[in-house]
Amino acid sequence: RERTRTMTSRQQREQIRQFKAFTNSNDHIAEQLLTAFSWNMEAAIDAFFADGGVGLVDGDGAAGPPGPGADATKVAALFDRYKDAKSDKIEADGIQALCDDLGVDPMDVVTLVLAHKLSAATMGEFTRREWCEGLQTLGCDSLEDLRGALPGLRAELEDPGAFREVYAYAYGYALSTEPGHKSLSLDTAVAMWQLLLPGRFVRLDLWLQFLAEKHRHAITKDTWVLLLDFVTTVAPDMHDYDEDGAWPVLIDDFVEWARPKLRT
Repeated sequence: RERTRTMTSRQQREQIRQFKAFTNSNDHIAEQLLTAFSWNMEAAIDAFFADGGVGLVDGDGAAGPPGPGADATKVAALFDRYKDAKSDKIEADGIQALCDDLGVDPMDVVTLVLAHKLSAATMGEFTRREWCEGLQTLGCDSLEDLRGALPGLRAELEDPGAFREVYAYAYGYALSTEPGHKSLSLDTAVAMWQLLLPGRFVRLDLWLQFLAEKHRHAITKDTWVLLLDFVTTVAPDMHDYDEDGAWPVLIDDFVEWARPKLRT
């Protein structure tokens, strides 16, 4: 925020003029985005032309409405409230404080949906850009707005398509905590399944027991994705499981191991 404090009003007006000239936008949009990105011209322009930014311009290139109702200045101020003192990110302590203020447990699945909406790349942190663009998309510029959005975010998980998106996102999001790894460690995968699959996977406990007893290796993305197909298409007693189908070996092994137990 140092740049904001030292920039004169004249310099800010010049930044706004340059932003408008480059984007063909208006004063309101220019000031909102430049303020949100601490008067970093490059970051503000990038945000304007990103998925959330092009919506600010009508098809003929004229400036349209400034987004779905969120004030970029307030969004940025909310970010500053929770960001780490030594970096321009909301990190673990800030996320804990945010969750406390929202009245949710950090391990509540709705926090994963929020991270997905913010397109957060790394578990346990939000960058300024992720926060500002994500909250603009959600139309939230206050803690009260964000708290009010949580029931809707939670309800999205009841839509099969929306749940599949969050489930797929969760793999890469969790993998971000394991630099250099191409597959998700078993312990992390189990923790994510325990977050996402209760009430959806009737045989979740049996699956986790199988993994604990028979498999101590990392979980590939293919297995992660196809497990959801298994959950949604195969009967709980697995009588309709097709051994000749294109299932991962791990799921084949699980079915072979589980069927005798289900008959007893």
